[in-house]
Amino acid sequence: MEIRHPLLNFVLFSALGIGAQAARAQDAVLDDIVVTAGREPVASEAVGRAHTLITGAQLERSGSRSVADALRQVPGLAVSRTGGIGGFTQIRIRGAEANHLLVLIDGVEVSEVGSGEFDFGALAATDIERIEVLRGPQSALWGSNAQAGVISIITKAGRRNSLEYGGRAESGSDATRIATAYLRGGRQRYDFAFSGISRRTDGFNISSFGGEKDGDENITLNFKGNADVTPSFRLDGTARYVNRKTDTDAQDFAFPPTPTQGLVIDSDDQTRSRELFGGTGLTVDMFGGRLTHQARLKAGDVTRKTFSNRTRSSGSTGRRYHASYQLSARIETPAIANARHAITGAVESERETFRQLEPVFDPSQLAERSRTLTGVIGEYRGSFFDRLHLSAALRHDDNDNFEDATTYALSGALLLPGSGTRIHASVGTGVTNPTFFEQFGFIPAFFQGNPNLRPESSFAWDAGIEHPFLGGRLTVDVTHFRQRIEDEIATRFTGGFTTPVNLTGTSRSKGIEVSLRAEATDALGIKGSYT
Repeated sequence: MEIRHPLLNFVLFSALGIGAQAARAQDAVLDDIVVTAGREPVASEAVGRAHTLITGAQLERSGSRSVADALRQVPGLAVSRTGGIGGFTQIRIRGAEANHLLVLIDGVEVSEVGSGEFDFGALAATDIERIEVLRGPQSALWGSNAQAGVISIITKAGRRNSLEYGGRAESGSDATRIATAYLRGGRQRYDFAFSGISRRTDGFNISSFGGEKDGDENITLNFKGNADVTPSFRLDGTARYVNRKTDTDAQDFAFPPTPTQGLVIDSDDQTRSRELFGGTGLTVDMFGGRLTHQARLKAGDVTRKTFSNRTRSSGSTGRRYHASYQLSARIETPAIANARHAITGAVESERETFRQLEPVFDPSQLAERSRTLTGVIGEYRGSFFDRLHLSAALRHDDNDNFEDATTYALSGALLLPGSGTRIHASVGTGVTNPTFFEQFGFIPAFFQGNPNLRPESSFAWDAGIEHPFLGGRLTVDVTHFRQRIEDEIATRFTGGFTTPVNLTGTSRSKGIEVSLRAEATDALGIKGSYT
């Protein structure tokens, strides 16, 4: 449940508009680029994969206070939330599980190591430049957990030769208070951006019983920066910190059964989490930009603890370390199909660690678990006659604890001259590795992990057409998709305890996604979607 009455906005101070023309030009460029559609940014019209872009300006106009609410308008996505503001929030794409979705913030994976999921409950719709949503398997480009798609959130960067600062405070129902502040700017050879948000709400009682309110507290700090050491040598870095407390109510599983058996009952429960993510990278251009080297280090650390009646009842901590190197070459053949080609090769290494903090039923629970992955990726992109855009990607992942995986992806987009019509299609495979909970378990007497699990795998394709009407003031995109998933992981009750297993057989799904964008007037825009 969201805030149930309009918020009262109080503008504390506004931004300095230095360099406004450059800012507008940069926005126009960004609106036409999909950063996560390939190993290098790709023009939106050249992307064959089903995708949706939400700009920061659109977020402002829509009045969305959370990223999860903004994503409800995207076709193919299902958003579910437990309780009120700050409650545990999952997003699923095309009927897949929440841990089949890769979530990136400024290029850093932010899902929890233990569950493989990202909780969108803490993510406010502020300080965001754009949100990119790719639907369908993206594992060939981005590895495990991109089986169903990718959601990439890009925060606002500083602008060269400018300085902006500002903030806002809001107050609303359920004693909700939100305060935001930012400082962004740069000089000729560098830019930076700092931002912070504090959100507090007393909330409401999630349960139908009792009267205790379930509130939420959230503090989020974000930094990103870029520096040109030389015209061909660049450095960048990001850092993100989240500290939150979310009140919850328990579900009644008492034995012997009570009159409220299975229902959510009023209880003094709370979840506390601390998230820290960061990344740094360098980019070197050679031969006038025809050859580019990129090296990057990324890391994440998430600790989550739950309390019942002010006593800690469970907890875990997970860390992820990621290193990558990428080499991209660009070739133009104007005499042959007026073509542009881009070939990229990359290697990635990732190490994840996980440790259960509580409850302790067995000393083995406190042991730190770890696993490593090495991936090799190749991608080709070609544009022909400025109308036909093709891409192909192949990836092999070497897993130390379970079965290796090889995935592929093919896509294409065709622009029909003189009509504005764009035909797009993609086909590919995806994988999702077992989570640490599934692989190692967490309560030996009741739930035992299965070290013999295989990664879940999928095959999917989609095809669609995008066409403008009314002189471009109305654009409609219709996409048909089909997918099948094998080796799905489910929990089975065996011999007095439960354990995860790979199911036999195949799960199939199909559907139609429709998106609509209309400019009713210069000041009024309309968006709609159907799945």
